[in-house]
This record gives sequence, C-alpha cells and structure tokens, in this order.
Amino acid sequence: MLTLGVASLALYPEWVARLREETGIDPEYQADGILYLALTDAEERALASRARWQRRAGFAVERIDAGTVYVLEPGLRRGVRSAVRFPDDHRLDNVRLTRAAVLAARRDGVEIRSGVSVRALDVDGGRVRGVATASGRIAAGAVVNAAGAWAAGLAPPQRTVPVRPVRGQMVVLTLPRPPFAHAIYSTAVYLVPRRDGRVLAGSTYEEAGFDKRVTGEALGRIVARALRLAPALADATFTAAWAGLRPGTPDNLPILGRDPDVDGLFYATGHYRNGILLAPITARAVAALVLGRRTSYDLRPFAVDRFGPS
Repeated sequence: MLTLGVASLALYPEWVARLREETGIDPEYQADGILYLALTDAEERALASRARWQRRAGFAVERIDAGTVYVLEPGLRRGVRSAVRFPDDHRLDNVRLTRAAVLAARRDGVEIRSGVSVRALDVDGGRVRGVATASGRIAAGAVVNAAGAWAAGLAPPQRTVPVRPVRGQMVVLTLPRPPFAHAIYSTAVYLVPRRDGRVLAGSTYEEAGFDKRVTGEALGRIVARALRLAPALADATFTAAWAGLRPGTPDNLPILGRDPDVDGLFYATGHYRNGILLAPITARAVAALVLGRRTSYDLRPFAVDRFGPS
C-alpha cells in the first residue's frame, strides 16, 4: 500500500499541470507539507514512532519543538507539546480536481451520464456484456466497477465484493484569508485550509450504512474540537457541512485489477480514505489492464479474490 501510494503521489504534479492547462481549472495543488501535532505525552510518543519508521522508509521528516510550532502557526491553541512536519505530504482541492477531470474527459470524447444508476452487470457465458441501467442496457466489451461504496451491489453472482459505506461528516468554516500555512492534523480533528479562506474540519468514521445525513452531534463535536485546537477559528463563518460515504473493505485496502472469473470485468474501488491519493495510479493501472496491456504495478495484494468466492 505504501509503495502504491508513493507511486501515485509522484504522478500528481504532471497530471495537475495537464488538467490546469487543458481546462483552465486550477486544482490548487500545494506541495507544502502537513503538520501533525502532539498535545499529550502519549501522542508525542506515537508521533515520534511514526517519524522513525517514515525516516527508515526514506521520507523527509522534520521534528518541531513547541516554540517553533507557534512561529509557523500562531493561530493554534497553547499547550502543543511538539509537532512533526511531513514535507512530502501534499494537498489539493478535491472538488476542483473532479471538475477539471470531468471537463478534460468530456473534451476527449468521454460520455458521462449523470443521474443514471447502474442496476446490474450483464454477464453471459463467463464474460461481461455490459450493464443494465435505469434508462436501459449499455453494451460494452469491458466494464470497470468503480462504484465506490455501492460496489458490492454490482458483483457477479460467484463473487464477493465486500465494500461497505463508512460515513464521514465534514464542516467548512470561512475566514477572510487562510488562517494556516499548513494542513493541521491531530488525534481529535484535522483542519485543511483552502486559498479562499475556507477551512475544512473533520472527520467522523461512522458505520451508518448508506445514511448521508449530517447529524447535530457530529457537527457540534467537530466544531468544538476545531475551536479547541485553533482559537483563530472562533470568529469564522459557518459555511457548509456534508457527509460522504467512504468505500471501506475488511482489510482497509482497495480492490484493483481484473476479475479472475469474468472476462472483461475490472475493479477500481474500496479506496476508503485514500481515494484522492490513489486516483492517478488507479487510473493508469486499470486502464492498462482494460486495454490488454501489462502494468508495471503489482496489484496482487489488491485482487478481488483475496476475499474468496461468494
């Protein structure tokens, strides 16, 4: 998983630059690192352990004392014990990225049918023939199950695709300008600043099925934790809140590659919390398989048959 994530991260600068040039939409890709805070002795020990294994893996890690934390981010609460900065971690605006990708795809001739649900696979004689949708059948020589949290409902009869929804609720608070120079992470809450002054605060991890409601309890908890960590947000305007459904799997690893029993069926799902990170590597690897080419990435750990038959 680490190898796959690092390879995907390396694809981002070129991909984002191409999208920006082709569409005029800037996904706001920022390679300025992420700041992880330690507020207790236990958190400090856990963060030191994380820093050690990341250094052994060859990543840049910067240990930062409390005084330097407040020089970097004066809007944080007092009482931070220390922090670690991971300069190799990057961030972007996922909404702008999606809009740019959709526009680029359409300009390349891709037809996107929004609001049309896929109800079932059309499988005959051990080969996929297309899909049945709410507006009729679509014939296809290859089908990629990229249905996210809904992927389990599009499994062939002999296959288990154990993807489930894991709800995550988010809150957006807005100030006239970005209050932080970094994305800020702690064990209680994370805060991701956007260039226009918005700050995304999150998130929850809830086994709530396909319920996408924003709940008062979660909303209050996220805001309270955000304000405790960053008093600079006290005068921020509440802008939005939403809930999304992460596609989780039993081992928290994605499902990638071809179906071993159904010709022409492929998987690109189960990414859980790493969908944005793994987007370019998933696209490149699965597209190669669909076209009958070899891929240089080892997808065996992510094969669908690791979960056994239906």
